[in-house]
Amino acid sequence: MPAKLQVFLEALLTLLAGLAPGALGAAVGMAWKKGLTWRDRFVQLAVGIVVSWFATRALGAIYPHWDPFVLQAAAFTVGMIAFEATPRFIAAAADAIASIPARLADRFLPSRKDGE
Repeated sequence: MPAKLQVFLEALLTLLAGLAPGALGAAVGMAWKKGLTWRDRFVQLAVGIVVSWFATRALGAIYPHWDPFVLQAAAFTVGMIAFEATPRFIAAAADAIASIPARLADRFLPSRKDGE
């Protein structure tokens, strides 16, 4: 096998091994939900993989002493609940971001009296 092809296949295998726990978690999450369309299933799988990828990397950076098996279990769990939690997270983040201008105005601008 040519060296470049072998390097490519090893990199692809490493990528798939990193994505597998989140994908399996998302698949288990889909099994609990009945009546999902193919679009919803694809979105749930994609969200589960992406969120678990970043969450696992963050956990690995915060807790470098954790065993890789524990990180894979965390990726599975995050992948399983990510699709359900993401809409609520987006709504809460949007509410928090929308309140920033009013908070800044209250903090840094002088208060206005009624009628002025």
